[in-house]
Amino acid sequence: MASFEIVNDLIGVIHRCMRRFFESQMKRYDITPPQFEVLVILWNEDGLVLSDLGRRLCRDGPTITGIIDRLEKKKLLERRRNTRDRRVIQVYLTEKAWEIKDNLMKMQKEAGMNITGGFSDQDIKTLEELLHKVLTNVEEKIMPHIQ
Repeated sequence: MASFEIVNDLIGVIHRCMRRFFESQMKRYDITPPQFEVLVILWNEDGLVLSDLGRRLCRDGPTITGIIDRLEKKKLLERRRNTRDRRVIQVYLTEKAWEIKDNLMKMQKEAGMNITGGFSDQDIKTLEELLHKVLTNVEEKIMPHIQ
């Protein structure tokens, strides 16, 4: 098997394992990994325009709308029309979303520490640099071909 195939397989296995872990942990909060991704972005930048949020998550309009609909039903966020341009919809977290932040971020941090257990600081720095290169390649060479 060529090196790329091994790397591709490893990325896939890691993704599936971590997704299963996060799904199991998030059940107690009644949220899914895609919903968690939205919350993380909004915890850092509350009030984003809905379309910007979709772009940041690499999700199309109907998909991000569905995620937002479900989070809104769970009373974790609300949509508000922009006061200057009523066509623009911004997304804001509710108090309930802020209340669960610390526990969810702690869970994410602990998982990250567990998967890099035994890594030196240099190992982590190298991994980070390589993953940034992969992400840059995806953004420049893969994403432009998505319809």
